[in-house]
Amino acid sequence: MDTHITTLDQFNTEYTADSVEWCPNPGYTSLLVCGTYQLNSHTPDSSGPQKKGRVYLFQVSEKKLHLLQTIECAAVLDQKWNEKSDVPTLTVALESGFISIYTIDNDKEPLLVWKEDVQIATNGLALSVDLLALRTLVSDSLGKISLLDNGTVTENWKAHDFEAWITAFDKWDETRIWSGGDDTKLKVWDLRCLPSAALTSRKHSMGVCSFHSNPYKEHVMASGSYDEHVFIWDTRQMKSPITDTHIGGGVWRLKWSPHNGDFLLAAGMHNGFSVLDCKVYSQNDQPIIAQYTEHKSLAYGSDWSHGEELGLIASCSFYDHLLHLWKLSI
Repeated sequence: MDTHITTLDQFNTEYTADSVEWCPNPGYTSLLVCGTYQLNSHTPDSSGPQKKGRVYLFQVSEKKLHLLQTIECAAVLDQKWNEKSDVPTLTVALESGFISIYTIDNDKEPLLVWKEDVQIATNGLALSVDLLALRTLVSDSLGKISLLDNGTVTENWKAHDFEAWITAFDKWDETRIWSGGDDTKLKVWDLRCLPSAALTSRKHSMGVCSFHSNPYKEHVMASGSYDEHVFIWDTRQMKSPITDTHIGGGVWRLKWSPHNGDFLLAAGMHNGFSVLDCKVYSQNDQPIIAQYTEHKSLAYGSDWSHGEELGLIASCSFYDHLLHLWKLSI
């Protein structure tokens, strides 16, 4: 398959950049956020290093990044838009152990307005967040998962022995969620039967960092790990993944294409960003049809645009403090 990649624009985030999310809501798909954090040195009034962060809100037009807003906050570990809300709502997972919730205000121009903070972890970090309608999932550095209903914590349980790097909803089954931790375990949970896991898999050999449910193909879920492998699962049978692709770097984030679910974007830390062709599932691994290696640092945050233009991607990297806008032509 012939592919071509073009870098369109870039932005210096100043702090370490680790999270990128395009807004999926109709009418707002030109908006994206980038989350960052910075480790401060010791100060006389602190017992140790302190982290701070920023949320940058951009509008993309004419294939350029236009900065609309900068929000100073605690260090940002993850972010998600609520695609089911009438007005775009953004939830941000913070190093402080809180999540911050913002909505878009259209009075003058689309800007994020703080709505509320919710404490998730005492003496811990909120590491990842996922949304499904009025429900929110948050994983934390204490190995716990929290379930919120309409902004209120309704469940909180110990899911992993070490950091719970990731948790995610199964978009096709509202009773099922997934989690992954630094204990190398991938777990499936039935929300009707907490706090016992419905299934535990040890197919990954290192910490499990990422999940994403395919929005177009029922029973298809992708997982990624520090072990550099992307697994695609048939959620009806979890004995083994249906494919196993080695991408050459720890898999921090996975995103299915929002237009057709045929392609999978993987942030591969030391090996850039890879795009896997998943139109047909192979017996072994999925073809890697493109790699974006313009970042000169760890590949972390990445996402596809939900707008009409296919193959528009934003990505950010760890130490070079850059957000890139690029186009993949297939």
